[in-house]
Amino acid sequence: MDRQRSSSHRKPLVALILALGGFVSQTQLTHQVLTAMNYNRPFFVIYVTQSVFTVSVLVHLLYLVITSKDSMYSLCKGLKITIAQRLRSESASPDIRFPYANFFLADLTLTVGFTTPTLLWCVGMSLSSTFPVVLAMLQASYVIWNTNAFFAYLISVTVLGQQYHNNKFAAVVLATVGVMLVVYGGLKSEESVLHVQSPSRLVGDLLALLASVLYAGYQLFYDGFVQFPLVSPQSLDNFPSESTPLLEDYKDAIYPSPYGLESSFWTSMIGLCTISLLWIAFPILQGLGIEEFGFPTDGSTMLAILGAALSGAAFMTGTMMLLASWGATTTAVTSLLTTVLVFLTDLLLGAAVGIWSIFGSFIIVAAFGMLVLADSSPVFMLAPTTQESNT
Repeated sequence: MDRQRSSSHRKPLVALILALGGFVSQTQLTHQVLTAMNYNRPFFVIYVTQSVFTVSVLVHLLYLVITSKDSMYSLCKGLKITIAQRLRSESASPDIRFPYANFFLADLTLTVGFTTPTLLWCVGMSLSSTFPVVLAMLQASYVIWNTNAFFAYLISVTVLGQQYHNNKFAAVVLATVGVMLVVYGGLKSEESVLHVQSPSRLVGDLLALLASVLYAGYQLFYDGFVQFPLVSPQSLDNFPSESTPLLEDYKDAIYPSPYGLESSFWTSMIGLCTISLLWIAFPILQGLGIEEFGFPTDGSTMLAILGAALSGAAFMTGTMMLLASWGATTTAVTSLLTTVLVFLTDLLLGAAVGIWSIFGSFIIVAAFGMLVLADSSPVFMLAPTTQESNT
């Protein structure tokens, strides 16, 4: 075992930048693809985006190899041990034989947990509005989706039994109100009537609401999953070698894995599972007349989709790291900062500015600050809590 590392001493600033920057870039490029470039195949865009998640752990490993003296072999071996111990965390046994059945079940659960609310939101978005996709994303369906911050906190308190805090609850509510002001504050009066009165509006809004609840559940599941304790490397060193034939593997492994590498790994596994399974939906959607399968025919659209996919991979990787660092509630409210950034980018691109949108942006930032102060884990952790040690 080369080094013991603690993820708690690494400040998640890079993860925050990845999450916020990736979301803004993905949003703007996806808007261009689905509207200006007239490539209205949202499921295909989602499939490509999630498939590109696969590169996350590869990029992270290359970065660690380039910026440190760690070898790819030691990093991969330590990652395998970390995942194995995570999946068998209820047992204190030092046996590190990889539990493949538990791994495939966890990967499938994470993929379904992330993909289902995404697809439901897209369907709800298309049913909820008679406006173009850009306006629809920035109106009711977008607001309903961002209520996942509220549901994440509600579920964590009522179902998981976490302690209730008035200031955290107020921060979640304020952030949601701020999103509504940003989204609706910039609309012109003739655009204020968001939907026609039809059954499809109600169905679409209900699907978006269900998507928000499911996504909150996904965040809480991953938050709880990565909080399971790993077997201490020091305690493993005390075991006699005959107690586990595989104990020798720890000698040249980086265990536990460096900060964020485990999150990058699970992000890549979601992408790999997407490639393997979601293609089945293409003939079904085409047969039902919902979406005709077809590759883009011009290079600019291909590049825009690729850019949106890479941005989505950065966003997902950063979000998974934040979930492991801060927990579901803080991460959910943090994601609402993307609303402010999208608003600012629209402003830079020449969009009209409403006073309520500006006010809503300040509310979101203030709510984020309240949650940071209320959270026991500081956002920008400057001092390490556990020193690295060489063995």
